[in-house]
Amino acid sequence: MGNLQINPQSKSETLGMDSLAMNHRSNSSLTKWLRLSTVVKPTSCLLLLATTPFSLGCASFNLFKKEDEVYVRARNAIEGYEDKEGNWIRPEGIRADKARNSSIPKALQFIPGLAPRPENKDVARQLYKEADEIFNRAVTLEGDARRAEFRAAAKKYKEAGKNWASSALEQDAFMMTAESYFFAEDYPKAEDYYAKVLKEYPRNRYQDKIDQRRMEIGVYWLQFKDEFYHVNLVDNKRPWNDTRKHGVRVLEKMRLDNPIGKRADDVTMQLANTAFERKNWNDALDTYSDLISTYPDSEHQFDAHFLGMKAALLSYQGAEYSAIPLDRAEKLIKQMVRQFPEKAKEEQDMIQDAFKEVRFRRAERLFTQATYRYNKSEARAARIHCQQILTEYSDTPFAEDAKAMMEKTGGMAPEPVQHLAWLADLFPNRDKITPLLKPLPNMEDNDMQRDTYERTAVRPDGTPVPAGDASGGNPSSTRR
Repeated sequence: MGNLQINPQSKSETLGMDSLAMNHRSNSSLTKWLRLSTVVKPTSCLLLLATTPFSLGCASFNLFKKEDEVYVRARNAIEGYEDKEGNWIRPEGIRADKARNSSIPKALQFIPGLAPRPENKDVARQLYKEADEIFNRAVTLEGDARRAEFRAAAKKYKEAGKNWASSALEQDAFMMTAESYFFAEDYPKAEDYYAKVLKEYPRNRYQDKIDQRRMEIGVYWLQFKDEFYHVNLVDNKRPWNDTRKHGVRVLEKMRLDNPIGKRADDVTMQLANTAFERKNWNDALDTYSDLISTYPDSEHQFDAHFLGMKAALLSYQGAEYSAIPLDRAEKLIKQMVRQFPEKAKEEQDMIQDAFKEVRFRRAERLFTQATYRYNKSEARAARIHCQQILTEYSDTPFAEDAKAMMEKTGGMAPEPVQHLAWLADLFPNRDKITPLLKPLPNMEDNDMQRDTYERTAVRPDGTPVPAGDASGGNPSSTRR
């Protein structure tokens, strides 16, 4: 807890003291050089003059001053803005940016809620100091007294932040308020303030700590199976209803707030496992796939492949539906064997069973299609599917059934017989593919047409075209 105690003194004041000290050192060096120049020889003065700028810094030269200012300006622009006087101010928060860029006229800012709250830095620092004392005293207590002290500390931290809004002290006050509620076991309030820190100060220095706390809260809420109509009025650790959904929401929000954080892959794996436990196979498979593609260095890679394979097989709905889950399961099986050979050997039996199931389901799909074609008297199509089963899936139980169907279709016509064909011809044909299947003209017919053209073609002036010149006297045309 000692790492969370932050000096309320603003960082801008510290930077100002450092700049004053630097100017003092530079002025002292210049004064020392002027004193020495009065007692040394002129040649020594020139040598000392040549070396002095390096001791004073490159900023003493106008040649380097411009470049140094550009660098400082670019560096500060990353995390700051320039006020009307040209001073660089560090960012203070989203609300400060909105107030600075607000289009509300000053004449209307006297309305309560529109004008910024007046700052009282001394009161804010005093309240923050008192809150720290309460927080440190609460750490030494137990039971209800401990929780009561932490809640009192949270109240003090909130008051401190209100007296110096959009400041580094308010950022620290928000964080310590969340921590106080967390140790008081008021998890919904703690999660609200953790989210408030991220929303108001996106470039804060507590990101890893906040991710850790929010994941603990989310995982704790996931263990409750109450539904949205179960109302909670007595337990401060849980929201007022639908605890598990709130846990899922917290973890999903973590993925959006910090997708490249240290715990981003842990959160993704937890969400996937939760969907798997709730038998939401498609959601689990998609989340496992996100982890595999987004976090290739994660320690959960093999587990994501293995559980994703199971989720894919469980999401398969039958031969009458899509085969995409089978494709994804087979892909994950091959990736496991190739990328994790040692771990794959440990789970060799289960992986082999999964691969057999994939082959069984594919053979089942082919035999279902063959049966459908057989029932429609389309013997040729049925034989094609049966032959594919015998060629690619001869080790499945459907191979024997495919052989029996091949024998049944041996004496059948390739296509079903068209009854009352004369009646069917009376109706218009709506087949749009037929025009594309017309035969191409014969080459001999093309030669005859070309010879006829050469015999009868004339030029614009009325003279006949010589034999062999199929361009009609136009040199730009070509003969194919």
